Amino acid sequence: MTKLQHQTLKRQENIETAELDGEWVLLNIETHSITKLNELGGSIWTLLEKYPTIPELTDQIVAEYGVDRTMVEQDIHLFVTELIGVGLLQYA
Repeated sequence: MTKLQHQTLKRQENIETAELDGEWVLLNIETHSITKLNELGGSIWTLLEKYPTIPELTDQIVAEYGVDRTMVEQDIHLFVTELIGVGLLQYA
């Protein structure tokens, strides 16, 4: 977790997004792959533009939802790792 902890993240530019009834749909225009996110995943996706590191994202989620910081940080780390793995995020 340490390496990713200090990385600045950037959303891929070739991603179209839409929110439908609390779910987010992300379409990779190059690969034509679709990824669905729940409401919290969509919030994180949106926050990434302004808060591009795991500590910054964690601060925002903890402030908004009033949840345990350690658990949020672990969950965000896993989520970000998955988004990198499917080509939706990259290191800036």
